[in-house]
Amino acid sequence: MRIRLVRITFAALCLLGWCLAFAQPAESLRDDEGRLVLQGTPAVRVVTLAPSLTELVFAAGAGDKLAGVSAYSDYPSAARGLPEVADAAGVSWESLLALKPDLVLAWKGGTRPVDISRLSSLGVNVFVVEIKQLADVSRALRSIGRLVGQPGPADDAAEVFQRQLAALREANADKPVVKTFFEISAKPLMTVNRDHVISEMISLCGGSNVFGDAAGLVSEPSREELLARGPQAILFGRSSGQKPHPVNSAYEGQPAAREGRAYGITADYAFRPGPRLLLAAGEICDALDRSRASMRGKVLR
Repeated sequence: MRIRLVRITFAALCLLGWCLAFAQPAESLRDDEGRLVLQGTPAVRVVTLAPSLTELVFAAGAGDKLAGVSAYSDYPSAARGLPEVADAAGVSWESLLALKPDLVLAWKGGTRPVDISRLSSLGVNVFVVEIKQLADVSRALRSIGRLVGQPGPADDAAEVFQRQLAALREANADKPVVKTFFEISAKPLMTVNRDHVISEMISLCGGSNVFGDAAGLVSEPSREELLARGPQAILFGRSSGQKPHPVNSAYEGQPAAREGRAYGITADYAFRPGPRLLLAAGEICDALDRSRASMRGKVLR
């Protein structure tokens, strides 16, 4: 009699559409700090602590699971208006805990380790995401899909990302190399080395990061160092409405700046490590193509 009752109850749950939860429990995964997260129960209330993580959740088809986000989570438009629980000053603990999240996505290198530790000590599942390479975007999408128990849409998004990445790589193979400088900050002047995903996008487009060999992931080159490296193209993060060329004394004497080979790359694309990195890559490839056209007849090394 008891077995029959269990079977009837299970059938009723399936008719209500709940059997999917039984059929596809979330997998236990290790995050980018190597910690085991979310053992067997799909997340239904997710909080993100960086705008890029918000974009990843929506891209994975799990936007309906978001209960709270960080400040500046303005893409896609559906993210606007969600409760904000973190900003540059840190986590608003009262706001976050009031949302009763069963999963918090943190950004390695952006979320303070002390905040990650505190969340864990409070019994909140924390999954730390790090995007060091373009391939990490697909991996992050797949992980999010599994954490919410809906791997299908996330896997589809990851496949699309990989196909688009492969197409960009094929379209820019064997092009003449353009020595490139990427400005991530004007004052102070800052750039990245070869280990940053921005440098990978430059390489994807047939460019060579002139500060790829810098010791740190981020460095502050002097005007003299920049002049000695002789970039043939200068790229910089540009917000909408910004002037087309950077106003920066560091570029005085630079042929690339003098000859109009300084190009703005949409900052939200380049500086938010998520699916829109491919849009940044497209802009970088276009800028380097324009540089090649500008230097046609000159020697490119």
